[in-house]
Amino acid sequence: MRRPLFLFFIGLVLGEAAAIFLNRIGFFVMALFLLIFMIFCFIFYRKVRREQSLFFIYEVLCWFFFLMGGIAFFRASYFNEIDRILSKKTLTGTLIGQVEYVRQNAEGEYQITVRENSFVVNENHLKDGIKKNLKKCSISSIKSNLRQTKKLPGKCRLVKIPVSKGKIYPGDFITCTGKLKAIEEQTNPGEFNTKIYYYSVGIRYQFFGENLTRKRESPLSLHRIAGSVRERIDAIYRHILSDTEYALLKAIFLGDKTDLSKEQKHLYEENGMAHLLAVSGLHVSIVGGMLFRFLRKKGRSYAFSCMVGSGILFFYAIMTGFGNSVFRAAVMFFCFLLAQYFGAEYDMISSMSLAGILMLLEQPWRLLESGCVISFASIFSIGMILPIAKELWEKRSQNRLIAGELPTESPGRKIIRQAFLANIVISMSITPLLLRFFYQWSPYSILLNLFVIPAMSPLLISAVLGGLLGFFSYVAAFLGCIPAVVLLRTFEMIFRLVKQIPGAVIVTGCPPWWEILFLYLIEISFFFLWYYRQKGFSVIFCLFLIAGRCFFTVPALKITMLDVGQGECIFIKMPTGESMLIDGGSTSKKNIAEYTLVPALKYYGTDHLDYVIITHTDEDHISGIRELFEQNYPIKHIVLPDTKAMNSSNTIRKAGKKKGYSFLKISRADQLNFGAIHLRCLHPQKGWEAEDTNSGSLVLYLTYDKFTMLFTGDLNGEQESLLEPDRGEESMPSVNILKVAHHGSKNSTTKSFLEEFQPQKAIISAGKNNLYGHPHKETIKKLQKNGADIYGTLWGGAIIIESDGQKYKINYFKRG
Repeated sequence: MRRPLFLFFIGLVLGEAAAIFLNRIGFFVMALFLLIFMIFCFIFYRKVRREQSLFFIYEVLCWFFFLMGGIAFFRASYFNEIDRILSKKTLTGTLIGQVEYVRQNAEGEYQITVRENSFVVNENHLKDGIKKNLKKCSISSIKSNLRQTKKLPGKCRLVKIPVSKGKIYPGDFITCTGKLKAIEEQTNPGEFNTKIYYYSVGIRYQFFGENLTRKRESPLSLHRIAGSVRERIDAIYRHILSDTEYALLKAIFLGDKTDLSKEQKHLYEENGMAHLLAVSGLHVSIVGGMLFRFLRKKGRSYAFSCMVGSGILFFYAIMTGFGNSVFRAAVMFFCFLLAQYFGAEYDMISSMSLAGILMLLEQPWRLLESGCVISFASIFSIGMILPIAKELWEKRSQNRLIAGELPTESPGRKIIRQAFLANIVISMSITPLLLRFFYQWSPYSILLNLFVIPAMSPLLISAVLGGLLGFFSYVAAFLGCIPAVVLLRTFEMIFRLVKQIPGAVIVTGCPPWWEILFLYLIEISFFFLWYYRQKGFSVIFCLFLIAGRCFFTVPALKITMLDVGQGECIFIKMPTGESMLIDGGSTSKKNIAEYTLVPALKYYGTDHLDYVIITHTDEDHISGIRELFEQNYPIKHIVLPDTKAMNSSNTIRKAGKKKGYSFLKISRADQLNFGAIHLRCLHPQKGWEAEDTNSGSLVLYLTYDKFTMLFTGDLNGEQESLLEPDRGEESMPSVNILKVAHHGSKNSTTKSFLEEFQPQKAIISAGKNNLYGHPHKETIKKLQKNGADIYGTLWGGAIIIESDGQKYKINYFKRG
């Protein structure tokens, strides 16, 4: 077998994937079944062929890597004693460890990665907190277990450390008092998965420090030297460049995005160029390969060139934080150098497989990290698929020639053709994954990469040259960085122009894995149809796919109560395609539009909102909507309650008017229709007068054939009696789902109200450990006594409801 490492890598990936989707018993049963199947195949083969084969040795080794992958993931997911406590609450104590990486954010605070951590729990915290959460354990046993210094199984990320506390360098040994927290899990669709990202780089804890003390310095530590060089280059860039170019060059060359503005990030992301803002394999190959080739051209030996190239590359990787893509590229580059030194043939797929095996065994969570998956998919497409595509292209070109005719193609045209083919192959390989992880696609990125990727070499050479010259002269540094500045400004100009073209960004939503596999099958089919020149069949194939899409079952009504902490936000996706937001605010989370609302909308394939309904104007219901206004997010209609308070003076209405949004007012008996779905307003009456905004909250009654749901805003108990139908109005049956009013306050959801509507399920939006104690115990008891099943965002994250009009299902987004 030519590439056994690739087979072993596939076995390891499948083993970890099986461990993720199965429990321990299921995984080991599957491993045992595969082993028995392999033994059966081996016995059958020996009886038929009566000869030995290395294939079965490879099979056994592949099974062994499958087993190792599963065991490695179970070990990485194991919760120790401190993990179990942190899953319930925060611990106060002292952290001891060695600094691995230091970054200073825009607010003037340190973000520090610490390894070889030990933690001592504060004794007062044990008395006050743990006793309440671990009732089965005696406080004395917990003290005896945790009073000793406990080693943490993973790195820790220290945040919000004031710079004024003293200069900290990588390699220093520190102690810090503060609060230890577990990494937060993803609780909303589309939200950035912090847990997977930090686990993939070995960070398992967050520590909010207060008093930081340096115990011991390590002046000769490689991490300290790399950190000092990085800090000096950062200062050079800051001195000689404008804020815009400084932030971009700092992100591209040093891997630090803290100074990038939101506009810069969105510009690169929406053009499909976000990979330029992270230190990746491209940077490693340019830095290491450039130095290696330079030394060889100067007549240096292979041994010297390999040692210097690998040394500088390793130093650069430490300086930029040794991310997942850098780790993969560094291992592959070392394999390349070894092949050069020993005069062996370099195989990209084998080196990629070795890097994958080392990375997944060291940290199995990398299998779930989007950047790591896309990085390996890109390398696989370059090393495995691109050679096949080139061969087929050459055969196709040869078939077009007349017998005896020689191919005539200029070198320039050949280079452009090969670059375009490479871009097409890479894009086809990673586009389904981009849709899965980022929910949008930039079709023009294929053409942009034809210019941007070749331009990265001179840009990085200029950045390196400017940074090194800055150690001697700022003038020389500025002159060295001029090519980089010119290219960055050219990038920005082109990206802004492309962004104005229709279809520059296509929001697709998050396709399930079976659709991802279907997309790959479509791409393979189109590729072979292109090769065999079956244009007519291609048209029929496209029409077949469109027809299949049109004859799919009608999509379900989707209602998602997002987890926005102490606040409320409900997103509704109609079967007819319309999208609606009912409220959107929080008092415990900042920037919820950027980090929660917009990602969720993209997750559901929405790039605009048809309706935004504001039940009332409390901050915990409108802060995110105000942020959407500031972003000029496309909204067709904003719906407000028709009350005197809304008609007089209202800040949210004024803010929307300035942005040119259209406003509608509704009151009791008004109705919004979406095909078979009807949304009827039950409260307030037109011209409602009340100083308390909660009493004038919009109450909406949704019907979809047999499915019903009631949205109650922050309505008080006194006004709930007004929801009963007036004479001549249609009576309302019991509701399937009730959105509990006022975050579960005891002053709402009265006994008579519950007897009137008889909800089967009740959903509550509230933040963990909020100041108001929502939801109140009295409300929970009333709901339970009435027979309603209760769901809350504070217990399981976002709540997702789906209905086809006949049946419905309700689940938490966060499982387990």
